[in-house]
This record gives sequence, C-alpha cells and structure tokens, in this order.
Amino acid sequence: MIQLKAYDKEKLDKLSIDDLTHTFMDIIKEQTSVLIDGIESLIDENFKEVNNKLNYVIQTKTEVKIKKRFESKIFKSKLMFSKADRLKIFSKINDIKNIGEFLANKMLLYKIIFPDKEFKIHLKEIIISLRNISDDISYAVKSIGTDLIKAHDICEKIKEERRKMRKQEFDLLKRLWAYDMDYLSRTFLYIKELIEGIMMLADHIKDFAEYIQFLSTKYLIFD
Repeated sequence: MIQLKAYDKEKLDKLSIDDLTHTFMDIIKEQTSVLIDGIESLIDENFKEVNNKLNYVIQTKTEVKIKKRFESKIFKSKLMFSKADRLKIFSKINDIKNIGEFLANKMLLYKIIFPDKEFKIHLKEIIISLRNISDDISYAVKSIGTDLIKAHDICEKIKEERRKMRKQEFDLLKRLWAYDMDYLSRTFLYIKELIEGIMMLADHIKDFAEYIQFLSTKYLIFD
C-alpha cells in the first residue's frame, strides 16, 4: 500500500510561498511517478499493481491542503514575481495532477493484453521520456526563484525530450494501425487512447516549460 505523507496546518503556516510551491510540486511529481509506475505495471500485465497505483493517483488529495494554504497566503505576500505569475505556475502544476487523474481513470476502464512484446518495448521507451520530463519540470519550478538561466536551460531539455516523444508516438501508432483490426477491436481503441493520454500529459509539461522560459526571459531583464 502506498503511504501518504501528512501535512498539518501548523507546518503549512510556517512555509513561505516558495516553499509551498516546491512542496506542491513535490507532491504532484510523486503522484505522476506513481502514475508512470502504474503504466509500467500495465505493460507488464501486473493488474493488481495497476489498480493499486492508479487508484492512489485518483483518490489521494494530499495536495489540496497545500493549494488552499498557498491561495490564502499569496495575497498577503510581497514577491519577486507578480502574484498572477505565481498563481499561474501553481495552476499549471495542478493541471499535471488533473491530467494524470484523467488518464488513470481511463486506464482502469478495461483490462488490456498487449499485442506483442515488441510493442511493449517501444511503449516503455516513451514512458522513460515521460518520467524524465516529469522530473525535469520539478527541477525547473524549484530553480525559477533562484536561478533563471538554469530554469530556462532545464526547460529547453524538456522541449527536446518531448520532440523525441512525438517521434516515439507516431512509431507506436504506425505499429498499432498495422495490426489486424478484427483482432484488436477494444484493445486497439484502448492503446490508442493510452498513447494519446501520455502525450497529452507530455504536451502540458512542454507548455509549462515554455511558460517558465517566458518568465525566465521576463525577469532576467530586471536581474
């Protein structure tokens, strides 16, 4: 069973806006990692672990306390960035959770058996890239307040990895469309939507990276 870390009100009250943002990012990164573990368990056809991990992503609401404390504190704070920029960063982190939860719910709709081992190998490659950009966006968020150039460079790495994922996506879809449709039926639709869901999350992380790069450029002017 996956254990939840507790965040009580007294501890949260002591955290700065930066600390709240970083804590929120850590929670969402951890949930995204569990989601990716769940996809890997699906590829390995370990359905007990699939249910355990995906239900964790759907059911856990640990981040809600952080979100509420952030929203109540930000309007009383004097910040390097504008409050609107801070709120948008927080919203984009939250959207990672929302997309992950959406993907987890869809994955639980059907128990799939993949067509062959070769397809699994290629799907795992795209999952490795998803984990990489999920980790990197966390580092970028934590760098934005202290090292604008580092944050910008991390985001450039994310964009490059996502470009690689786009090629991986179409390679997978080509393989999928080459299978016998009569054989696949619902399996075909499930795998297609799984790939699209993975890329939806990857595209959001890429868009988030571009926004951090925008902020890096914007605030470097005043550095």
